[in-house]
Amino acid sequence: MTDLFEAEVTTTTSLDLRRLQRQSRRANRRKWTLLLVAVGLVVVAIAGSIAKNYVDTTFSTTTSVAADYEDAGQGVVRVIINPGDTGPTIATTLYEAGVVASREAFLAAAREDSDSAGIQPGYYLLQREMKATYALTALLDPSNKELRKVTIPEGLTLGAYFQRIAEATETSVEDVQAVAEDTEALGLPEEAGGNLEGWLFPSTYPFNPGVTPLKALQTMVQETINQLDAQGVAPADRQKILTVASLVEKEAKLAEDRPMIAGVIYNRLDKDMKLEFDSTVKYVAPGEAGSVYTTEEERATDSPYNTYLYKDLPPGPIAGPGAASIAAAVSPAAHNYLFFVTVNLITGETAYAETFPEHQVNIQKLHQWEQDNAAATG
Repeated sequence: MTDLFEAEVTTTTSLDLRRLQRQSRRANRRKWTLLLVAVGLVVVAIAGSIAKNYVDTTFSTTTSVAADYEDAGQGVVRVIINPGDTGPTIATTLYEAGVVASREAFLAAAREDSDSAGIQPGYYLLQREMKATYALTALLDPSNKELRKVTIPEGLTLGAYFQRIAEATETSVEDVQAVAEDTEALGLPEEAGGNLEGWLFPSTYPFNPGVTPLKALQTMVQETINQLDAQGVAPADRQKILTVASLVEKEAKLAEDRPMIAGVIYNRLDKDMKLEFDSTVKYVAPGEAGSVYTTEEERATDSPYNTYLYKDLPPGPIAGPGAASIAAAVSPAAHNYLFFVTVNLITGETAYAETFPEHQVNIQKLHQWEQDNAAATG
């Protein structure tokens, strides 16, 4: 009986074990089925999202609008456009300076305006929060450039140049003079012999803020070279032409007198005559301010610039000649005159003579005019 009992127990336990195994297998199948269904749903969802995005991107008719301001802006900001800056670079500069609301808005405005290719390098004064089209228009307007202008009239000497350059560069006259001493750094040609006088072309120069005396002087020297080259002056003749032109600049009162006086200069040089120009004496002995005459004492000044004492041209220019005087020195009027004198100090009328007696008659005309106009001339 014991064996039977034991056999019965063994049988029942085996049946239960098989039942449990079947249940476990069914549970596992249901679990994997649910997992696979869940994974499938996720895959379908992802695929649907990708498809939707593709359709939206490919076929959508709506476009994004770049951020942009509506008004002309407010306040003032300096913007620097460097040489070689591209459109995207300029757009970034404007955005980072707070001028435009986005790079895209400015680039869109630039694409619509063919003139945008004409934006020049420089320092610009713009406003913050500008509509992109307004910012573009401002960059195309030269009046919005921040400049340091140096204006030099014709006929001035180095001292006047140094003063104006010092003002524009916010330095001292002494600082400019110190820079001017290194003529090689300025680009002064060898034919000038180290003499800067006459080699700074008189004009109006627009410089960017922060310009240095060296840059200003280099620019003026180079402009003189450009002017001489434009007149076809050979390097070996530059100093002579500038010297003659400077005399013309100081002596001529009217435009038509420039080539005439240049002709007188060359005629006297050809005859080995002294020039006897008061302007050269005044370069070394200024005398009374505003006086058009030299005194006997001033004419006795021992200097190679004194053309009453020494023949030939002075050693170099006595002022900065303009383009018209340079042209006169290159192409003087053809005549036989050896003398000239201004006979009307208001109109600048000048009389010419071939002989000294004729010249004396013209001088009397000047004296008579002075007597008649003593009150007017003070």
